[in-house]
Amino acid sequence: MALAAPLLAAASPAHRTGTAAVVAPADAGDQYVPALARHGWNSIAVTEPAHEAGGSAGYLQRITHRGSLRRTVAHLNRLGVQAVLAGSPAGTELADVLATRLNLPGNALDTADIRRDTGLTSAALLESGITAPRSIRTARLSNALRWADFTQTAELVLQHPDPTHLRPFHLCRTADDIRVAWHRFQDSSTQSLVLREHLAGAQYRIHTLTGPDRGAADHTITSIWSEIRNPEQQVCRVDLLSRQGLLARALALYTMRALTALGVRYGPAHATVTFIPDRGPALLSLRTDPYADFATDTLRLATGHDPIRDTALLLATGRRPEAPHQPHAHVTKIALLPRRDGALDPALLRTVTALPTVVATTALTGGAPVRAGQIAGWLLLIARDSRAINQDHQVVRAAETLGLYGSAA
Repeated sequence: MALAAPLLAAASPAHRTGTAAVVAPADAGDQYVPALARHGWNSIAVTEPAHEAGGSAGYLQRITHRGSLRRTVAHLNRLGVQAVLAGSPAGTELADVLATRLNLPGNALDTADIRRDTGLTSAALLESGITAPRSIRTARLSNALRWADFTQTAELVLQHPDPTHLRPFHLCRTADDIRVAWHRFQDSSTQSLVLREHLAGAQYRIHTLTGPDRGAADHTITSIWSEIRNPEQQVCRVDLLSRQGLLARALALYTMRALTALGVRYGPAHATVTFIPDRGPALLSLRTDPYADFATDTLRLATGHDPIRDTALLLATGRRPEAPHQPHAHVTKIALLPRRDGALDPALLRTVTALPTVVATTALTGGAPVRAGQIAGWLLLIARDSRAINQDHQVVRAAETLGLYGSAA
């Protein structure tokens, strides 16, 4: 296992060309095409009828999986496919199956359902002796209420079992809270939901890359981001965590144990982990679909890592990304979070985007409408001194108070 330092190039196989299948490619998955092309690899798009629309150019060929694994596997074999990657959350299940059928590196198929369900994930970790939230996964409100009464936990979280689901979780303190949230979340009487204990600790997003090493899965922690949330539990600030301290080591060791227990054997993953002082780290969710951030080139220069390029490098050469050249740089992402409907004020927007530590932003246009409670955009701040970032962060929040989002619509 590796915490930060990747395997050296000298220990890696020689550069080769090949063809990779990207399953159900979407925005992030489409970025594999140019990343693999840098190493001389071609990309094949594997879609299903429900996800055929869209997609970027650059694929050598597109094939449609219409339910017959035998036909799809035979087609990929004829095309000489040497690797399979999920191109979106919708592609993780089929990617696991195709990799197994093609006898290519991939995540364990027998734990695939567990990885894609937060309730099953917690249960599997607890069964393996690994810290995780106590929870119940059920389609019946009465079962959830009985469990809540039995556990006598002050705060609970109700959420969809799919970690990629768009609906946020709901914090519940009373039985009435659970009832209201239940009827809001449940789409049908057979839809299971997860009710778990709320672990009120700091949360971290941990990016990993896994590949084979001497016959076993070798996990590398590529970056750890500390998330700060507002009272509504929305992420409002994210800071790159130094991997030199005891906290980073504890998070890394825990995450690698969890990945092994959950059958993550190849490719990228990103986990949300909380840290409770008297219990240590606990996994809240795990995803193995591709992750793409804004300002990827700038982030890669500052951190030394890019999940898409890191995966392409591992696949094409067997190597891991090198350590960053500027390990002492402080990197922060700030969310613009309007509290009411309005529009971005052009003058104040220019003020915040011109701050000394702001090096990149998402697409932000003066006069563009914003919605209350929805992230209007992100700012990327980089500096040698964390105090400079904190000072600019205060200016951004002051601009919000002064009217960055204008008047209510």
